[in-house]
Amino acid sequence: MTQELTSLPDSFAAGTTVVYRKTLTDYPAGDGWTFTLYIAGAKIVEPVEAEADGDSFVVTVPASATTGEFTAGLYKYSERVDKDGEVYEVDSGVVDILPDLTVAADQDEQEWTEQAVSLLRAHIKGRLPSGMESYQVAGRVVSKMPLKEAVDTLSRLEARLERLKNPGGVSTPIYVEFKPTGYEGA
Repeated sequence: MTQELTSLPDSFAAGTTVVYRKTLTDYPAGDGWTFTLYIAGAKIVEPVEAEADGDSFVVTVPASATTGEFTAGLYKYSERVDKDGEVYEVDSGVVDILPDLTVAADQDEQEWTEQAVSLLRAHIKGRLPSGMESYQVAGRVVSKMPLKEAVDTLSRLEARLERLKNPGGVSTPIYVEFKPTGYEGA
């Protein structure tokens, strides 16, 4: 059994239905107030009119509002109440609408760091037999990333990828050695 939401969640997946109950003591639905949710970002979501339930509002963002060619990302939202031409914003913020994985294509959801690591590994592997960094043909100069720079960049990206896989963890081990007091080593 899921707990009933009382506000728009911080994030939700595109192509899913979001339902929450909003109770506003200053603007009760029973007194004739209406409630509308607006969401805008890379795309505009059709305004969502809440249904009155006693003095509360039940807000339903239908799955169809974020399907198809919907662009995932950060969206701003505004919750407004209206009665007899009086309009008040009762809440606003940012919601992260995540990609709809049911319509994802190959590599759509692969981290760019993962893609870059694969490309750099292939670049380094291809360079190992010849080590050539630049050449000239018919007056055109082609320069490749120096091997040392490619290896350094690969190392940094692999560390970043490890941090993504293990948030809060240490991706690069740090070795510490303690010497006894008064030690005068060479």
